[in-house]
Amino acid sequence: MVYLLLGENIQAKDIQISQIKAGLLIKPESVHFDFESLDAHHLSSANLKKSLLAIPMICSKRLVLVRHVQKLKNDAISVLLAFVSNSPQHCDVILDASGELKGQLQDVASYAKVLTFGLKQGPNIFDMTKLISLKKTAEALKMLHGFYNQGMYPLQMMGALVWYWGKEGKALGPQRFEKGLKALEEADLNIKRSRFLPEYALEKLIVELVELQR
Repeated sequence: MVYLLLGENIQAKDIQISQIKAGLLIKPESVHFDFESLDAHHLSSANLKKSLLAIPMICSKRLVLVRHVQKLKNDAISVLLAFVSNSPQHCDVILDASGELKGQLQDVASYAKVLTFGLKQGPNIFDMTKLISLKKTAEALKMLHGFYNQGMYPLQMMGALVWYWGKEGKALGPQRFEKGLKALEEADLNIKRSRFLPEYALEKLIVELVELQR
């Protein structure tokens, strides 16, 4: 599992990090052996790779926290993307970002469960998924455009939509669930590789997910 914590509310983030640690590092001594906190400001690609590939010693998984992930250098981002895209089983990762995600970090976000903190002035991505569940297409698209105006990128939101469909889509039955997965895959490809505007690809995805729930 990869968690991406977005926003400026440090206290709320630390509470979330503590909850993740408590759920994974169930033995007291595992905090010393199977947990590592890194700061992206001066983190080399070699040290990041070493931390991500290390084998757990006590628990079934390691937990690696990367603070200020938006400060990672390009070579370290490449290491991180290669790691998360291979669905690692031995290590969960928490990525803490307080600034805008650019370049390949947007690709990393597509593999993560995205949690937002410190955005009390407006709705967050999970408010939009609630509108999708309620089949309120127009309201969901309006909220999406608001996120664009805040500077959010389509790939930042894809991770949350993948998580949402994995959680809610199965209740619709295997046929519609699979159609939703294909729609997510198509949107991801359209954002990354096609000539579609990324914003249009995400709008199309939201419409399709709503229709699958009717």
